[in-house]
This record gives sequence, structure tokens and C-alpha cells, in this order.
Amino acid sequence: MADTTKDAHWEKKSLDKRMLHVMERLVDHYDYPVNGAAGIVGNLAAESGVIPNRVEGSAEGTPMRSKNFNGAVVDHTPEAIMKRNAAQHIGPARPGIGLAQWTFPPRRAGLFTHPFEGHPGLGAKAVFDMDDQIDYLAGELKTGFKGVRAALKKPGVKVEDACDEVVYDFEVPGAILQGNAKLPRSNPRVQQVFHKRRPFAQQALSAYRAAHP
Repeated sequence: MADTTKDAHWEKKSLDKRMLHVMERLVDHYDYPVNGAAGIVGNLAAESGVIPNRVEGSAEGTPMRSKNFNGAVVDHTPEAIMKRNAAQHIGPARPGIGLAQWTFPPRRAGLFTHPFEGHPGLGAKAVFDMDDQIDYLAGELKTGFKGVRAALKKPGVKVEDACDEVVYDFEVPGAILQGNAKLPRSNPRVQQVFHKRRPFAQQALSAYRAAHP
């Protein structure tokens, strides 16, 4: 089994180990089929490298270091990340945080107030807690992205289809948008994103299969 130590330095573990931990949680605790879980984890790898305390614009080895609102590269505290405020120049200049690089203000704020394991919300500690973030993601899929969740849990779902579904209807990166509208799946820009993320999903599947032959 993967390491479940709280507040672990996940950036010091291999990507395969990080992927395996999330795969096992999704399969064992949230009843996702292996291929559906791989579709999720592949996208998390593309978004954050599967590092829970990673801020947008940081390097994998220094996940909490990025530019602040003054343009200086600094190590942000968990509190500054949680309380990020553009008007007051608090925290990272770019908003993304966590496994899924939550950016949209209500979803980002929800990460820090999400009830988990008897706690009403972990606050700034949520940036370090892998399992809390997995639970938050699973909760989002269950309540706000039911179509995505249904597609991922469909019997016989293919890894590539699961990966495409997550990026197109859950992550929705800027690369697949024109203005505020999503480009069609057939658009070359969207297809490029699909093809870039699918190998990560295959890697997540391989990591799981290696541990669970």
C-alpha cells in the first residue's frame, strides 16, 4: 500500500508512488473502476504532478515557491496560500492550488473548509493533506459534476475516454477555451490537450497494475 503519512513531502516521492496512492484511494474508498480512476489521476499529474501543496507556477521540487504579487519568487506559507488576495497582495500571484489546481474562487475556497475525518475543515493544513484533497475532489464529482462521475464509473470505460472526460468537463483548462466558451472536442487545440494528458493516465494505470497484478 502507498504511504498515507499526513503532511508528507509528496514532492520527494516518485510520480508513480503519488499516482498509486491516489489510485488506491479512488478505487478502494470511492468505488471508481480502475480505468476511471486512471483518467482522474492522469489529469492530476498534468495539473499538479499529483502534489497536494503545489501552487500554480511552481516547480515540482519546490511546490510552494512561486511569484508573489510584487513579482518576487518566494516560498509561500500555507496561510498565505489559503488567504490569497489580489487586492491586498497576499499570497501567490496565480491562484491555482492543490491536486486539481483549484482556481475558481468558490471551488478554491471550498478546499479549505471541506469537512474531513471529523474536522469541520482543515484550513491552511489542507494544502498538505493528500487524502483530504482526494475526498474534496470526489465530493465535487459527486455533487457538482454528476455527468463526469457517471462517465467515469460506466462499466467498461476506457482509460483515454475517462481522461478526456475529466479534462473537458471537470478541469476545463484555458487551452480548451475560446473566450468563456469551450471549444468542441474535435477542435485541434482540444485534441492536443487530450493527447498530452492521455499518457499520464496510462502511467497511472500501469503504476496501479504493477502494485495489484
